[in-house]
Amino acid sequence: MTIPQMFSAGAGVLFCAGSLYVVFRHKIHRFKALFWLAIGVTMVYAAFRPQMIELFGKDTAELRLRLVVALLSFIVLTITLEAIRVARMQERYAFLWLVTGAVLFGGAVFGDLEVLVSRVTGMSYGASVMVILFSFVMLMLFHFSVALSKLQNKLAQVARAAALAEERLRQMEKSSPVNPPPGAKPPG
Repeated sequence: MTIPQMFSAGAGVLFCAGSLYVVFRHKIHRFKALFWLAIGVTMVYAAFRPQMIELFGKDTAELRLRLVVALLSFIVLTITLEAIRVARMQERYAFLWLVTGAVLFGGAVFGDLEVLVSRVTGMSYGASVMVILFSFVMLMLFHFSVALSKLQNKLAQVARAAALAEERLRQMEKSSPVNPPPGAKPPG
């Protein structure tokens, strides 16, 4: 084992231990702890890559891609769930993120799905991931376009209502001055 591998393994173990401590002791920092846990696991993986990869199967570029996709989809799922939990994202917007993250994670973890997708579509795992990601981006763009159109319509309605209220206020001020202008003498 080389010095960079030992450093990566040591730092990864420290990140993992610190993250697990924060998850179990300080419940308010779960997202950050899970994120650093994923980084720590990745560092340990990088240190022992040849030995670690053999646990999952034969060391191939496809297996490495599956492990990276699993890690990234885990991070996407964690970020989305945390955003829902702290009310930064509404459930209707998070649905596509959760579905895409779950599909990618399932495809990365369960290798049999790769064989099924290959048989059904005739595509390799890498091509399948690209199709899923492209579909996700297209669905998100469509979803955001619909949401933006709705918001624009609501904004136009609010602007019309505000203009009508402002016009009514001006007409009321002209017909019966409740507050005389500054410097004017009160009647009587």
